Amino acid sequence: MISPHTATVNTAAADRGGRHEPAIVFVHGFLDDASVWGPVVETPALQNFETHCIDLAGVGSRASDAGPFTLERFARDVAATVDAREKVCVLVGQSMGALVAELAAQQRPDAVAALVLVTPVPLAGTKLTGEAAASFRSLGGDAAGQRGGRAQLTVSLDADTLDRLADEGARLRPDVVEAHFDAWNEGHPDGNLPSSYTGPTLIVYGDGDGFVTEHALNAAVVPRFAHVEVRQIDGAGHWPQLEQPQALATMVSTFASSLNSAGGQ
Repeated sequence: MISPHTATVNTAAADRGGRHEPAIVFVHGFLDDASVWGPVVETPALQNFETHCIDLAGVGSRASDAGPFTLERFARDVAATVDAREKVCVLVGQSMGALVAELAAQQRPDAVAALVLVTPVPLAGTKLTGEAAASFRSLGGDAAGQRGGRAQLTVSLDADTLDRLADEGARLRPDVVEAHFDAWNEGHPDGNLPSSYTGPTLIVYGDGDGFVTEHALNAAVVPRFAHVEVRQIDGAGHWPQLEQPQALATMVSTFASSLNSAGGQ
């Protein structure tokens, strides 16, 4: 795993300069931080691309940040990362990060060449209530609870990785965990409309993901995009970037290279 470090606009990034357009910006999901993308950006498939893996407010290098922890704030930070680049970007967001990536792309449509949404939560939110919502909101400081939840949604994460992720996630402040959950659970009003981002969009899901299923994607995510391609990764659950990093990296690389070859949008 790579360790995130401070970059521009007060985000953390695993930065590598590359010769190819576009730059690729990675946005993590719930309970994770920038380092979750390490297995992907270190693959040979992405070695010739400029990559940036950012920490959202409240996690990783930004664990001491104060709130509010909202989708709007997260998206502004990602948009600022895009602004700091000297080339167009592909935004890659996983789970909660997919909501953030889409909102940032809507803010910077001319600078974002394409979106890659990995196991994306619907932008409209999941609207969990009762015990289901309470179980997520109470995960702050609960390593056992986080490990158990991840174990239910993975296909190939080994025990050591599950332990490490749970230990790292349990260090997040309870108020951060609650607010991050509320952000993706409540969603954003734009999720009830066709996406205003009309560029090329790749949606990737794991064949063993019991949370973001193919049915859920077809019902609440895929129809919102004007130019969309959907790909499945075998042997992956909710975290393809950790379960099948080479397969995901190859998909992202191929997608980004095809945009470059075609001259972007």
